[in-house]
Amino acid sequence: MSTESAGLALPDLPILRLRLTIRLLIDAFLPAYKSAMLRGGFGYAFQRASCLQACWGRSHECTITPFRPYRWVFEMPHPSDVAHLHDLRDVPRPFVIVAPDDTRTRYVAGDALEFGLTLIGRSVEYLPYFLFSFERLGAMGLGRDHAPFRLERVEALRPWQPTGVVIYQDGQVLQSAESLPFIDAAAVSAYAQTLPKDLRLVLLTPLRIRERGEALRTFDLPALVRAACWRIDALATFHGNGRWQVDYERLINAARAVTVEQVQTRWVDVQRTSTRQRQTMPQGGIVGTAMLRGVGIDLHWLLALGSLVHIGKSCTFGHGNVQMMKLEG
Repeated sequence: MSTESAGLALPDLPILRLRLTIRLLIDAFLPAYKSAMLRGGFGYAFQRASCLQACWGRSHECTITPFRPYRWVFEMPHPSDVAHLHDLRDVPRPFVIVAPDDTRTRYVAGDALEFGLTLIGRSVEYLPYFLFSFERLGAMGLGRDHAPFRLERVEALRPWQPTGVVIYQDGQVLQSAESLPFIDAAAVSAYAQTLPKDLRLVLLTPLRIRERGEALRTFDLPALVRAACWRIDALATFHGNGRWQVDYERLINAARAVTVEQVQTRWVDVQRTSTRQRQTMPQGGIVGTAMLRGVGIDLHWLLALGSLVHIGKSCTFGHGNVQMMKLEG
C-alpha cells in the first residue's frame, strides 16, 4: 500500500534485499569490479533455469514468452496498452546486482565471496528462479577460468540493516517463522524521516546519467534527481502496481534549492564485454562524494528509495549505487 511523505505519494513497489555468499571450488582470477561478471553469467543461467532449451539465445521467437520468467525479467516488451513512457526503448529490469566490496583479483579454492541482489516489485515472485539460477551459475563458472563455485548461503536483509533472515544454506531452502523482510513505502518513509538536512552523498559505483544525449561527467544534483524520478516511475509502471503519479519538476526544483559543497568526484572508465552482441561496451560513470545542505523530506525519500534501486544507467550491473551518510562532527 502506498503512503505519503510531506505530500509526496510513494508507489507500491516492494523491495527485497538479499546477500549471497558463494565459495569458490578452484583457484581463480576474477576482475576487481565483479558486478558485470556476475550479471552477465547470471543472465545466461537464468534463461537456462527457466526456459526450454529450444529458446536459449532466441527467446524472442518463443510463442509462450508472456508466461516465462526470463522474458518477463530480462526482455519485457513495452506493453501496447501502456501509453506512459511510450518512448522508452528498454524496459528496466527489476533487479540489481550489488557489487561486492572485495576488489582483489586472485582467489584460491575455498575462498568466499559476498555480494548483494535486490529484487524489485513483482520480481520477488520469482525468488526461487533467482536462487536456482545462481546454483546453476556455480556449475557454469565465473571469470576467464570459468571457476566453479557453490552457492553457500542467502540472507534476506531487514530494512536498512546489515543482517536478516537466512533463507538458503548449503543447497537447502530454509523455513522460518519470520516472514521475508520486504521494504515497502512505509519503511522508506520512516527511514527518510530519520535523515538529517545536511548529509554527504556517496557515489559508490559509477553513476551513468545522460543529459541531452551526452554522458554527464560532473556531479549535478538536479540531473541525479531527474534520473531517479524516471527510474522509479518506470519500475513502478512495469513492475509495480502502475504509474507513479509524481510531479518531477517539483522534486527537481527542490534539488536546485539544495546547497552543494565539497564535491569530490571523478570519472572512471569501466567496460564490459557483451557475449550476445560480441563487442566491448563502455560503462563509465562518476564516483565520489558531495556534501548536501538543506535537503528536504521529499528529497530524503527519493534518495532513500534511489539508494535501493540504484540510479541512472546499467543498474543491473551494480552501477548507480548512491548512499547517504551523516556528516562527521
